[in-house]
Amino acid sequence: MRGGVNHNIIKDLLDKAAYWAKLAEWILLENLFFRRPENISVQLFSQSFGSSGRLDAEYYQPKFDRLLTHIRKQKYARLGDLVDLSKSVEPGSEAYRDEGIPFVRVADLSEFGIAPTDKFLSPENFHDVIRPKKDTLLLSKDGTVGIAYRVPQNMNVITSGAIVHLNIKPQYRETLLPDYLALVLNSPAVRLQAERDAGGSIIQHWKPSEIKEVLIPILPLSMQKDISDKVQYSFMLKKQSENLLEETKKRVEQEIEN
Repeated sequence: MRGGVNHNIIKDLLDKAAYWAKLAEWILLENLFFRRPENISVQLFSQSFGSSGRLDAEYYQPKFDRLLTHIRKQKYARLGDLVDLSKSVEPGSEAYRDEGIPFVRVADLSEFGIAPTDKFLSPENFHDVIRPKKDTLLLSKDGTVGIAYRVPQNMNVITSGAIVHLNIKPQYRETLLPDYLALVLNSPAVRLQAERDAGGSIIQHWKPSEIKEVLIPILPLSMQKDISDKVQYSFMLKKQSENLLEETKKRVEQEIEN
């Protein structure tokens, strides 16, 4: 293509972004590795319904006990001790507008960002609803549970009631990095806990009280920094590749017009 973009650059950036994202996840998982013994679990009534209120067999699968036992062997904390949890609103489809404040649903959320939405809410009617702030972690609790995204800057959007806002408490901001916490929340270590809590029903629902009880492994700050650096570098490469793809589209359109 005359004057076009080198597609090898785009592919190289995308490959690098995928590599650093996987590397950051594996650094975390190396510290959470555990073996798999037999898949049998026998529970007394006092150990099951008597303490958890759950009768579904899926809740008592041995893999969940193995995970929690392994996490407890190292430094860890309850998520509710580390963050303040805030809930947003569920306005209902009758409140949707063609313009106004963007309304973000679980379908618009991924661990990589927030997709453009075609749903908006009235600024007058929803002016006092919480907005995501810089370093807020958005976490889905209904439908597709356990999707976490660290907000890079203040955003004038309103999230669905199916998405909770997690903000690291002031006393932990020097020892717990938001990028690291987001990666932990997206890791199998937390996804398994979400699977245990939200299972047993057709539509998954992760209660805020259960979210607060999630166990979070706390790695040394130097390792958190290493993971955080790789995550941020991955997002930077992702942004560069998206910009190059957009530039390529524009040049293709120009070539077609010419």
